[in-house]
Amino acid sequence: MADEAADRPRASARFELSDLLPDGVIEAPMERAGEFVWLIRQGLMAPELIDEMNRRLEHIVGNGLWEQKWDGPSEPPHPDEDA
Repeated sequence: MADEAADRPRASARFELSDLLPDGVIEAPMERAGEFVWLIRQGLMAPELIDEMNRRLEHIVGNGLWEQKWDGPSEPPHPDEDA
């Protein structure tokens, strides 16, 4: 049986500094199939910290420790939750 994880495209995850966030918003996680970008308001996080966080994310993603579920939840909802 083929490894399902090996058959999926590799996800991309990173932090980015942005000056395009609306007033009052200091961060905004953005996700779409294959990509996760966490936008941080310019000036609130040092570029060196962004670089370090991106190195760590590259390690996490590159070693298969990050997984996105673009086709919906992988687990059924909890019995106490509305389906």
